[in-house]
This record gives sequence, structure tokens and C-alpha cells, in this order.
Amino acid sequence: MNFQGTILNNYNLTSDNCVFSYRRCFFVLRAQNVNGKLIWANEALSKEDYYCPSCHKKLIIKKGNLKQTHFAHIKKNCESYSEGETDEHLKGKLEIANLFEKAGYRSELESYDEVLRQRPDIIIQNEFKKSVIEFQCAALSVKKMKERSLGYKKAKINFLWILGQHYLLKKKMTQQIAKFLLWRSSLGYYLIYYLTSKKKFRLLYGIQQTDYLPLKYRTLEFSSVVSLKEFFVQGNSVRFLKISNGERVIQLKAFEIEKLRSQGKFRNIQIKWYLVKQKIEKFRNLYFSNNYSPPIFVTKELYWKNEVIYLFFEKKVSSDQLYYKAIFECEKYMFEVPIIDRERIARTHVKIFLDSLKNGRLD
Repeated sequence: MNFQGTILNNYNLTSDNCVFSYRRCFFVLRAQNVNGKLIWANEALSKEDYYCPSCHKKLIIKKGNLKQTHFAHIKKNCESYSEGETDEHLKGKLEIANLFEKAGYRSELESYDEVLRQRPDIIIQNEFKKSVIEFQCAALSVKKMKERSLGYKKAKINFLWILGQHYLLKKKMTQQIAKFLLWRSSLGYYLIYYLTSKKKFRLLYGIQQTDYLPLKYRTLEFSSVVSLKEFFVQGNSVRFLKISNGERVIQLKAFEIEKLRSQGKFRNIQIKWYLVKQKIEKFRNLYFSNNYSPPIFVTKELYWKNEVIYLFFEKKVSSDQLYYKAIFECEKYMFEVPIIDRERIARTHVKIFLDSLKNGRLD
């Protein structure tokens, strides 16, 4: 089950704190007063004492024109708060929580979950179910992201990663961004952002790639959770785009340039074919698909495809062996995508490629 997407799947659906990278202190949005009551930073009185709800050490109030009002640890001595937190993260959490409340949810920030042993950025809830939202602004390793996501899955809690400015997608997919990729039939591969500068959600969908060309995707912005959810439940289906004649010309020209340069992995392919008295250009048409592909390949697909083409034409393996070898080679060149089923994508992609290979035309 894709837990990540379920928060926005059904229209009738019902924290953490960190080291700020520019200062030697920990940020907290809520703290306990001397009576143990939780108080928001923007409601705190400067004459009163406040304490961290996790480590119970004394906090100070930080106020300024540029940064969100918050409590801060005097020293780096609270293990509960261990990630980098910027003003974007502080503002974004509050704004996202407010937008979900306007959509009919109850929201909590900085609420430690005893079952998860985690402190999600935002917990949202209606009469049906509790869900969590992580607003990710700082760099996060694949390992850490996997651990958090797995924790939510094991607890059967719906979760959603919303990305900040640091993760804005440009012309090329990276592992840093790919780990947050989601898939839905009506959207294809997609990512969700929240832009504090605009106070809007940004949806990048229909994300797809192919060799030698920039990523393709569509962009929409939403000022409310309701409008975002309405778009999610539309009945349309996003498909992989067909490579145009102009795009094919660009691909083939780039291929010819690589052939002339004869460097790195491309040179290794040329040598491999030379040793069996073949030339790489003979197989050129087999390297390029008619349509764009999933945006999850670290490098050009022609590298994994070449391994399969070589085995196929040199008759090195049986049909069954070729299929499993193709899946292995395909996955070897993929990004880690913890939220979607990488093996299923590889199986589907390989089947399409092997069908085209058996019916393919050589130059």
C-alpha cells in the first residue's frame, strides 16, 4: 500500500525541532511553563520561565523581525532535536498546519509519538484517522528517510513528505530528490512542495525522462488543501509522452558526439562490441525508446540496455535468464525510491524493452 499518498487520495479524509544552521542553539515552538502547561512561543511572556518538553532544560525566547518567534536551548544538549531547522521550516510547519485546519483537520506541531518514538513535524487528524506530515527543508540521507517512512508504515500511519525550497526540481533528477518520488495513475510520478514565499503548495507531476533530453514535468500551484485534494481525485490519467521527431534528432546528434569522443562508459560499450566484431551504431535504434521513461534512472538508460542487447544478440543466455538479467541491470542503474515499488517498475519497464528488442530494427 502506498501510505505516502493516502492523505490526499480521498477527498472525505478526515515535531520535530532541530539545530538552526546559522546559530548555535536549538529551536522549539512550544515549551512548558512552571506549571507544566504547553505554551506557544508567540504567546509566551518574557518574564516567565519555560522548559523543553523533552529534556526539561530551561529555554530562552527568541524574537526578531526576520525569523519566527521561538524558544531556544541555551546549549546543544537536547537529543530529541537533532536536525537542521531553518526559518523556512519553522514558518512552513505553522502555515501547513493552518491550511490543513482550514480544510477541517485538527493539527498538532512538535508532538512526540510514543509508539513511533518520533516527533513528526505535523500530526493531522479528523474523525477517521491520524496522519503525519514531514516538511523537509534540510538535506536528509536516504537511510534516514527510509527509517522514518518505515516507522510510519509499520505503525500503519498515513504519511506525506512535503518538500521545501532546497529540493526544487530543475532539468535533471538527483538521488536527493528522487527518494521522495510518488506515483499515482492520475498524476504519474510526482512531488509536492510548500513554498513559504508564496504560501502555496506546488505540485510537480507527470515527471519523466529520457536519454540526452531534459526532464519533462507539469507544474501547478494551490493556495488551499481543498483545491489540492480536488485535483488529486480527478479521473484523468498521465501517460509517458511520445518522443517527437525533433527530440529524436537531438538524441541522435548527442549519441554521435559521444561516439566520436569515445570516453568513459561509452568507450567501454564500444570496446565490448569491437571485441565481437560489431559496431555500436548498428544497435543505435534499440537504445532509444519511442516514449519517455520513469524519472528514476541515475544515468543514461542505454548503458543497462546495452548489457541486455549484447546478451540477446550474442545468445549468451536463455529467454528466462535474459528477463531476470535485464531486471538486474535495469535496477542497477536506478535511484533508491523508498516510497514506490522499484522492482515493479523495473519488471514493467523491462518487459516493454524486451518486446521492442525482439521486434526491433537494426541500422
